[in-house]
Formats: sequence, C-alpha cells, structure tokens
Amino acid sequence: MKYIILSFFLVCLFTAGRAQNDVWTAYWNADTSLYGFKNNIGRVMVEPRFTGAGIARKLEHIMSVIEESPATGKWSAYFLTRTGKKTGFDSLYFFDNVPDCESEGFIRFRDRQLDKVGLLNMNGEVVVPAIYNYLDRVQNGLLTGLTGAQKKSDGEHYYWEGGETVLLDTAGKILIRSFVAPYGINLYSMKRSDHVVDDPVRINYKAVDGRYYSFIDYEKEFAGLLKKLVSELDVDILKQHVFDKLSYYTEQDGWVFKNGASFIDKNYSVLKATLQKLQQPSCDSFITRGGLNPFIYDSKEYEEYFDNCNQAKEWKYPQMSIYINHYGNGKIDYQEGLDFLRTDKGYQLINVNIKKASFQ
Repeated sequence: MKYIILSFFLVCLFTAGRAQNDVWTAYWNADTSLYGFKNNIGRVMVEPRFTGAGIARKLEHIMSVIEESPATGKWSAYFLTRTGKKTGFDSLYFFDNVPDCESEGFIRFRDRQLDKVGLLNMNGEVVVPAIYNYLDRVQNGLLTGLTGAQKKSDGEHYYWEGGETVLLDTAGKILIRSFVAPYGINLYSMKRSDHVVDDPVRINYKAVDGRYYSFIDYEKEFAGLLKKLVSELDVDILKQHVFDKLSYYTEQDGWVFKNGASFIDKNYSVLKATLQKLQQPSCDSFITRGGLNPFIYDSKEYEEYFDNCNQAKEWKYPQMSIYINHYGNGKIDYQEGLDFLRTDKGYQLINVNIKKASFQ
C-alpha cells in the first residue's frame, strides 16, 4: 500500500475542524453526483468530490472513498481520515460490492497482491496485517478471522473452503482458536472466567490463555424471551417489551407508525392470540435474525441502530422475528410475524405482521 499525507495546510484544516465539532455529515453537490462533508453548523469541511458508492453518512474517524481526478479522469480508491490523511490506495475492502465502513474506529483493507485482509485503525495505520482470508468487522474490540482457507468458485461466486476461524483483538492477538460460532453470537456479551459459565443462552470457549470466554447466542436469548412472554403474558408485560414507535403495513395506508404503549392497549387481544398460538403443539413457527430496514426506519429515533454508512447494526442490535406458518391445501397459505429489536433496554416489539387483523 502507498501512504500519502496531504499538505500541512489541509492537515491543519481537518484537525481544526475536528476540534470544533465531532460529527461531519455527508452532503451532495447540486446535481447529486458527488458528495462531501459539513460539520453541524453547516461549514464545508470537505468539498464534494466522492462518488456515491458505499456513501458514509458520517465521517467519524476513517472511511472508504472513491473519487475521479478532474485532471486525468482516472478513478482513485483509498481511505480518508478526519485529519486529512489519504492512505491504502487501491486497498479498499469490498463486501457485496460495497466498500467497508468504520466500526469502533477500525476499518478493513485488502492487500490485492496477497488476496488477504487486514485492519487499519482510525489513523490509517495497520494494526492487523493482511494475513487473513477474511476478517469480520470489529465488535466490542473483537473480530473473527479466517486463515489457511482455499479460494473456490462455483462459476458465479467465490467462497472460502477449509481453514481455521479464530477470535482476535484489534492488536492482532489471537484469543481463541477454532472459534466455531453461530451466526447470531453476541460479542458484546463477552465474559471471561476460570471455568465454564453455566447459562443456557451462553456458548463457552476455551481461550489460548487457558481461561474461558462465554458469549450470548441471540437466538437462544430471544427464544427464552418468547417463552416468558407467552407464559406470563398480560398487558403490562407486553408494554415493557415494546418500542416507543411500533409499525405495521397495510395496502391502503402503506407503513403506519403508532405509539407502542398505546398500540398495545388498543390491540392487546390480537397480539395475545398470536403469541398464544406458539403454545399449540401443531404450531409451525420459526425464528429469524436480520437488521432494521433503513428505508422504513429512517427517522431520528432509529439512528443509533445504523452505522455511519446507514447499514443496520444487526451484529449489535439484531431484529429477531418469530413467524407462524398457516397452511391451506397442503402448502403455506400465509404467515404471521412479530419483529423484536434488541436494544440497550432489551428486546422490544417494533413491527407486527398479522394478515387478518384490523388494528386500532
């Protein structure tokens, strides 16, 4: 990678801007073809010169950018820090054709010659060298890495086969080897101890240092909440587990948002009947995990559940859903669903999808 520092004047400009204000937000030029950044009083900190691919709504510490040189017409992809430093040219890490977004002050990069992935800190410095086939985003100062795998192709997509998955910290220190973890593991719930933690919603791993690390499995945790809701269900219990705004969709009105507590009061009987179906032996239900849809939940109260690139933080705030299948003529006729968002206050009902219900 090449490392280029901007002029002293530009560095001073970025540094001064950061001292005065801690959040820069993206804004578009007149024809919405390029974007730059302003601070919270509207001062332009970076003139529009970046394309919209993987746009970051906020520049907190470091971000992936792509720009075209007016002089040569050539495209340049690199990392830009809040101090004005340009680094990691042609080393952006892409997932699903979208460049990586900062997570906890760190961002992934790819060494294209080695076809390996590493990690940069907020200053654009390499903290984990490009020795991994794959690295996940930083979560609670931790990240998973795949090493020793073989790259395969099915004719349309590339994928990794074999190798070892490890858990490491942001200094590159391997904490756990053979880290076989479910998709829904909560790295923010980490507990270290000298013994296995006896908790049905936790998964235990023996670390390199001989101690045990345990983490919550989101699906097991959510299943436990559902069991409690069904067995202890009343209006007050359900109101303790509802988001401030609750949504549902109708063909006539589109997406509708209601006060959560008020919705429970007015529609409790419908919700109770739906949840109680889970107690029936014949009930065909399943749990899924995802993230909030940024095109639906786009108002201010949802901002903390999305990262700087407007991607749902499903690794920290997953949307857990329970779906019930209803059959007709031997096949699924329709589904009922309740979506719960995991928040810092616990799981909260945020969306309902009950086909034959008429909500008040």
